[in-house]
Order: sequence, then C-alpha cells, then structure tokens
Amino acid sequence: MLKKIGLPLGILLVAVLATRWLLSLREEPATTAPEERKALVEVQVLERQDARITVASQGTVTARTQSDLIAEVGGTVVQVAPAFVVGGFFRKGDVLVELDPQNLEAAASRAEAAVAAAESALALERGQADVARREWERMTAEQRGRLRAEDLYLRKPQTAEAEARLASARADLTDARNDLRHTRIEAPFDGLLNEKTTDLGQFLNPGTKIGSLFAVDYAEVRLPIPETKLPFLELPGSLVAGGSAAGSGIDVLLYSQLGDRRFEWPGTLTRTEGVLDTRTRTLYSVVQIADPYGLYGARYPQPLLIGSYVNAEIAGRLLEDVYVIPRHTLEAGDLVWVADGEDRLRGRPVSVVTANGDFAYVADGFMPGDRLVLTRLESPLNGLAVQAQTLQPTLD
Repeated sequence: MLKKIGLPLGILLVAVLATRWLLSLREEPATTAPEERKALVEVQVLERQDARITVASQGTVTARTQSDLIAEVGGTVVQVAPAFVVGGFFRKGDVLVELDPQNLEAAASRAEAAVAAAESALALERGQADVARREWERMTAEQRGRLRAEDLYLRKPQTAEAEARLASARADLTDARNDLRHTRIEAPFDGLLNEKTTDLGQFLNPGTKIGSLFAVDYAEVRLPIPETKLPFLELPGSLVAGGSAAGSGIDVLLYSQLGDRRFEWPGTLTRTEGVLDTRTRTLYSVVQIADPYGLYGARYPQPLLIGSYVNAEIAGRLLEDVYVIPRHTLEAGDLVWVADGEDRLRGRPVSVVTANGDFAYVADGFMPGDRLVLTRLESPLNGLAVQAQTLQPTLD
C-alpha cells in the first residue's frame, strides 16, 4: 500500500523540482518605464508692443438725402426721361417728367393780357391825376376851400387802386409762369430713382407723388458704438456732442463678405448723434462714404448699394506697451495657458485691457518671451507635458 502511494508522490516531487530548476534557468524580461504622452500644441512667443485698436460695428447703408417728387401743378404726363425708371441715374437739372403745358400756357397768356390792361389803366389814371393837379394849382384859395376832398379831386385813391391792380396782375403773371415752368419736373440733385408711381398718359393733380429718389454723392451708415468702447476712440469733442466736423473725422473701413470674397469701402466718421441709447447703452455714429456708386471717379471693387448691410472697423487710439493675443485663447476668468521652460502647461491669469474682433489686448500677466498656447485642448491641466510648435501670427 505504501509502495503504491509513495511512487506517485516521488514522481510528483521530481516533477516539481525539475520545474523549479528550469524556471531558475530562464532570464528575467527587460522592463522599461512607459513613455509620457505629449500633446502637440502651437505656441506664440509674446513681446510687448504698441497696437492701434479698432472698434467693430455693423450697420445699413442709407442715402444721405432722400426726397419724393411731387407734381406742383396738374396735367397729363406727355413725356418721361429714359432715366425715369427704378434704378435710373440722373444729374441735377435733368427733366424727368413733362406735363401737357397747353392749359397753363393759356393761363399765362391771360395773365400777360391782364398785366397789359392794368398798365394801360394805370397810365390813364396817372394822366387824369396830372390834369387834376394842374387845375388844382390854378384855383384860388377860396375855390380850394370849397373842395373838402382834396385827395379825391387829385385822384390819389384812383391812382393807388390802379397801381394795386397792376401789382396783382403782375403777381398772377409770375404765378402763371411758375406753374408753366413746373410742367417740366426736374431732378433736384444728382441721384437715383428708387420708386416710380407715374407714367405716360396719366393725369396728375397738384400734390400727386410721381416717384422717390435719393442722392448719390454720399451715402451714410449709422453705426452703434458700445459705451464701453468709447474710451478707445479718439472722438473730437464736437463729434461726441453730435456736431459735424467738416474736413475732419475718423477713418472707418467698411466691408462685406459675399461668398468667398470680401469687398471693402473707405469711409469717414463725421459725427455722432450725441445721445446714449438708454436700453442698449450705445452711442450712434454716422459714417459718410463718398461716391458710393462710383459715378464721380471713385474706384471701388463694386458699388456700395443703398440698403446693403456692412461691417465696420473704426480706427481707435494707440495702446502702448501691451501684449496682443488671439481672443480665442482667453478662457473664463481671463485665464490663458502658457508652455513653461520644461514644455509643460501652466495656467496664467491675465489683465485684459479690452477685447475686440479677433484679438485681446493684455496689460499684465505675461513676461516677454512667454509662449502662449494657441491650440485649444479638451482637458488642459497644470503640468501636462506638451510638444510645442512656434508660430508667428499677424494682426491682419
């Protein structure tokens, strides 16, 4: 029995010893520390600089002058100018619409006849007055005393009445000639027709609107400026108060993005409205653009159409000794990330003067040579190892 049990145990023991001996002969595998994974980031080397700030705004292009054309006299439209169409350009003094003048020509002729008759009546009355005066001079004092109405005898009231009738007739003639001239409706300024409400053959009563037009020498854009941005604009006192500043102003760049193309137009901020909007805390300014349609020689990439919506960059004052950083690098609480000398992330609170458009302007919080991390990381942590690639961004 012991023999039956001892034999298997001996075999098992030999197997265990052999296994241990074989394991002792095996070489231990080499071990290496896991490599730390680094995030690839783009960085910008920071230096202090002077930078001119711009204030962004938006607005709609409007006409500086807009008027309705009104018929001052009645008549049938007998002719319209080729430019009298919506979108048609014209010059000051161009005849846009003509009315049938026959009735008014007849009225002017009657007024001329009335003036001639009044002049004849006045000449006759003055002749009679001259005869009466000579008779009066030949009378004795006793004869004159018996005439109680000296002025009437000398025909002074009759002469004054004749003079008044002549003045009235001449005024009627002036009105008639003016009415006749108003049958030719002329453009009051260089402009463009944006509404047409009459055409050939239509009878117009006095006061009828025949169209609407606006001037094309200048266009205007009304731009809101936030109250917080006013300290960064060098607005002259007259502009802040709402007065005009002839020959001066602030440069403004207007632009519009149409598809993949950007169009730009230069303008000048000439005045402000002088009152802060109590709801939005904004001050409205007015920018003028000369020759928006390019009719007087202006060279634009394309005409600046009235009614267009445009963005604006208003030239502001110069900020001295600041750091200019991309605005997207700012996180909540004005926190940014920099790469230290060991290529590890470090959070850095900064003092922001202002942020505008794509850039922020920082007064404190950096040292010259700091490397600002431009890449947005999903989970940035202090001490995170990074692989930094230096870029040189521009302020365009």
